[in-house]
Amino acid sequence: MSNLVIKDEPLSLIPIRKDGEPVYYDLPSYYAAINIDPPKKYIRVNKHSNNAKYLPIRVVEQMLAKLYPFWKAKQLGEPKIMGNSVVISVTLEVYHPLIQEWLSYPGVGAVPIELDKGSDPTDFTKIKPKALHKNVPAALSFAVSNAAKKIGRVFGSHLNDEESLKL
Repeated sequence: MSNLVIKDEPLSLIPIRKDGEPVYYDLPSYYAAINIDPPKKYIRVNKHSNNAKYLPIRVVEQMLAKLYPFWKAKQLGEPKIMGNSVVISVTLEVYHPLIQEWLSYPGVGAVPIELDKGSDPTDFTKIKPKALHKNVPAALSFAVSNAAKKIGRVFGSHLNDEESLKL
């Protein structure tokens, strides 16, 4: 059964833009919505990571909410320590109202654990007092963002690619 209804009736689960029009109404318009470049005003540059471009997690979350009636990020297991980093894996699930199914996208995020300046990276006796309080949520945010990139260009999947195919 389709979510599309006759003219003048609301589309049941398809997100609506500010002007009252649906964000998408069929699969071609859905693919057009997810395969555009993200608005330049939301793109940031990480000076600590070779000036890599990214979208802040709040922007990613808001875009998910604008494209899907429901979405959720499920953390897989407990955060792991690998080397001197916190690593978190998630499954991002979005409900696609046109095909009426949940779609899943995996994502992994890692953040180095903050240590006292000049410390050996493996000396965990030198972890800053609030490091994990900051690093674990940051790793989770990176995991969600990385999963969202698999959905389409609008989530920043191609921001740092020199070579990418644009159809």
